[in-house]
Order: sequence, then C-alpha cells, then structure tokens
Amino acid sequence: MTDAPAHDPIRVLVADDHPAVRSGLVALLDSADDITVVAEASDGAGAVAAAREHRPEVVLTDVRMPGATGIEITPQLRQTGAHVLVISGFDLDDYVLGALAAGADGYLVKSEDPARILAAVRDVHRGDAVLSAAATRAVVGALRGRTAPWSAGPGAGASSVSGEPSAPGSSGASSAPWSSGASGAASAPGALGASGAAGAQDAKVPSAPSTAGSTSSPARTAGPVPTLTRREEDVLALVAQGRSNQQIASQLYVEITTVKSHLSHVLAKLQLDSRVQAALWWQQHRG
Repeated sequence: MTDAPAHDPIRVLVADDHPAVRSGLVALLDSADDITVVAEASDGAGAVAAAREHRPEVVLTDVRMPGATGIEITPQLRQTGAHVLVISGFDLDDYVLGALAAGADGYLVKSEDPARILAAVRDVHRGDAVLSAAATRAVVGALRGRTAPWSAGPGAGASSVSGEPSAPGSSGASSAPWSSGASGAASAPGALGASGAAGAQDAKVPSAPSTAGSTSSPARTAGPVPTLTRREEDVLALVAQGRSNQQIASQLYVEITTVKSHLSHVLAKLQLDSRVQAALWWQQHRG
C-alpha cells in the first residue's frame, strides 16, 4: 500500500490563446506530482468562466489574449479566490506594471526555465509572489520615477515611469486599485517572497533609491492614509523587504495564521488587491 500524498495537488488553470504554448504549459505543470491542471482556456472570457466553474488555486494566464487580456481579467480571477500568475512573451514595462496594478501575484516571461515556472506556481500558491528579472527592473524604474501606476487617480490606466499609456488592451482594469476610490481586496494572498527557485533577485521588490529633490507622487497626497496598528506596520515592512509569511512569523514570534490575519487587515485598510501591491505601497509611503 502506497502512502497518500501529504497535501492535495495545487489546482491550476492555464489560459493562453496559442494551442502549442498552452499544451506545453499543461504538460509541464502536469509533470509535477504536486500540481494538477484542472482547466484550460484560450481567451479571457473563457478563463474567467473556467475559474468560476473549477475554482483553481492558481491561474497561469497569458497577458495578451483575444477578447479580454490577462490584465483585464485579473481582478475577476482574484474574485474567485485564485492567485494570479501572469506569464508573457513580452517584458514591456507597461505589461508588467499593468498586471501588478490589476492585482497579479507575479509576472514571468515565457523564456523562463521550466523549473522556475513550476517553482513560481508553488510560490504563488503558498502566498509568496514572483517577479522575473525583467519585471523587477520595471518596478525599480517606476519607483525611481515616483510615477508608478499606483500613483494614478481613480479610473486612470497604469502608466510607466516615462508616462507611456496604459498597457495595450488593459483598458481600465489596470487602474491603480490602491489609489483613492478603489475597492478593497476581499482576500489576502501571501507575502512577497524571497525564497524559491525564482531566486531572491527575481522575487523581491528592491528598495527605492534616494529621490531627494524629486516631486512627490500623487499617491502621497491622494488622501489620508488609514491608521495601521503597530503590528500591522511591522508585518507590512517585512512584506516590503521580501519576507515570506513563514519568515515574518518566525521573526515576529507569532503564528503564520496571525501574519495572514494582519496582512488581510492591511490590504482591506489600504484598499489593495495583493501583497505585491502592499510592498509597493510601503515603498511609496514608508520607504
């Protein structure tokens, strides 16, 4: 008699409009004992419908698809309780920032090593977040310019540091959910992770360089900042440093469920959709 697996496999939905790419991703994911693909989709509408029907724990979605883009459907996918990992053949800043603004838990390019893609799915599932090197560069550039998409006003599309328009096909879905007037997140994914095969340099959002003399971003003056408890501030600061839930729990000598609870409260108070956004908010307001 064989022993039953310690945990059920991670349920994943794969959304990509290219059949060969989608089949390759499905084969890769199904090759792992701890991951199972429960549904596939070839366009945005199909991905949302499949997520609502199958309730996957992680959605691996292409950024560009017919109908609604991966950026546009991210908020709807998150409403089903899924973590969202955007994977694209493009590393354009607008796509990266648009996906993060929409609430994605991570962003990878399709040229990543297969082992890294598998590790990213596991990281996102357990509450960490993954950014490819290209995505990290886009975030750092936005932080330097203090004109990141999370500075935008209500309804504004995500913009890059150079003031480029919102990500192609993103419409209003990538408007900054942490700007004033945005709705709060109903669920709380995990901390921005510093562990996993994606590597520390890919998983962390680096601290913003000094911007002495630069103009303050609209995010700093969009309205009064909600009051956070001291413990919530501690947890948020550690999230911004790239610590995982487990690392935060160990450092603060609390249970991991307590960390998740504090982060849920932080996301609700700040009207954020993901812990990636929480880390970026901290860099804008506390860093």
